Amino acid sequence: MGIMPHIFKEETLRAAKELGRWLEEKGLEARMLPGDAEAAGCPGRGVEEEEFLRGLDLVISLGGDGAMLRASSFAYRADAPVVGVNLGKKGFLTALEMEGMYAGLEEVLKGRYLLQERMLLECWIREGCGGRPLYAINEVVVGKRELQRMIRLEVEINGEYFHYYAGDGVIFSTPTGSTAYSLSAGGPIVEPTLECIILTPICSHSLVDRSVIISPQSEIEVLARREKVMPSISVDGREEVELPHGGKVLIRKAPRRLKMVKAVGYSFYTLLREKFEFPEGK
Repeated sequence: MGIMPHIFKEETLRAAKELGRWLEEKGLEARMLPGDAEAAGCPGRGVEEEEFLRGLDLVISLGGDGAMLRASSFAYRADAPVVGVNLGKKGFLTALEMEGMYAGLEEVLKGRYLLQERMLLECWIREGCGGRPLYAINEVVVGKRELQRMIRLEVEINGEYFHYYAGDGVIFSTPTGSTAYSLSAGGPIVEPTLECIILTPICSHSLVDRSVIISPQSEIEVLARREKVMPSISVDGREEVELPHGGKVLIRKAPRRLKMVKAVGYSFYTLLREKFEFPEGK
């Protein structure tokens, strides 16, 4: 079992140390990345990344949605399911609350849970990234670093010119990420088990630009014109990469889906109503 806490919160570090002890009392191996284990005060559980990923049965995230995104990226690479325990604010991606963590994990260990598979995005930078793909659970953002200048982006879909965007950038979101940055930029809410790519412009310098829902079979290519700004891409708000002059970004559906553990009885619409505090009906 892999444990991945938010390393800048004392509460999550304490929970990680106690959870490791709880798992070991059940005869299960509890492993952490070295930096996480050191921060949690249990360095003996720390293993290097390659060993951490090998043969993982489950990744347990402790924190909020940010911690869950980090843990999900490791779970995806190990092709293992991930379950989130919410110690943050919204906790939109997590399955359990802190007060019910052990009872919930008991159910998971007994096989009583709902396993959802979520689409991810695969992103390639045509020049300058050494051939390493980036994977997004929520979104890929092609944008800029200078706040007060516009960036100009040309978007092609399946080799055909689609549109020219001027503004702060463009968000390419998964359905899972539709309730994150894309929503803040005016994008639609999409049920997370669906498969599609959501294109949402950020502060577009046009009155007619709106979100576009694109087929998951499509390949999207974005050309960033450098001009007076430094273009960059950001993946799930964590990994930011500068784009070289004339660099192109290829975005498409990832070859595998993420396995995400949810509690039995999970309902996306109930979660949506509760997390965003929809008003009660009459």
